[in-house]
Amino acid sequence: MDKKKVLDEGRQLKRLNAETRRQSHMYKWFAFIAALDCILVIFYDQDMRNILFSAAVCIVCTFLWIKGRNRARKYRREWNEKYNNKDKMF
Repeated sequence: MDKKKVLDEGRQLKRLNAETRRQSHMYKWFAFIAALDCILVIFYDQDMRNILFSAAVCIVCTFLWIKGRNRARKYRREWNEKYNNKDKMF
């Protein structure tokens, strides 16, 4: 019975890791597109409202990307510490 609980916890950590990585990947692309949009607006439109909006979207998405990446790494590190038995074999 206890073994099933461990397996469920391991699966949940892997699922959380994959979910946060997918979300972080989406934020990365939003930040990249917003940065390109900001550069294009600077050179072609030069409207300060559009520049500020694109820059704000880029900054927020970059923050969310880094936060999600660190969270995914934390889940992965926790899973490795609990369930990775490669180091214990030798």
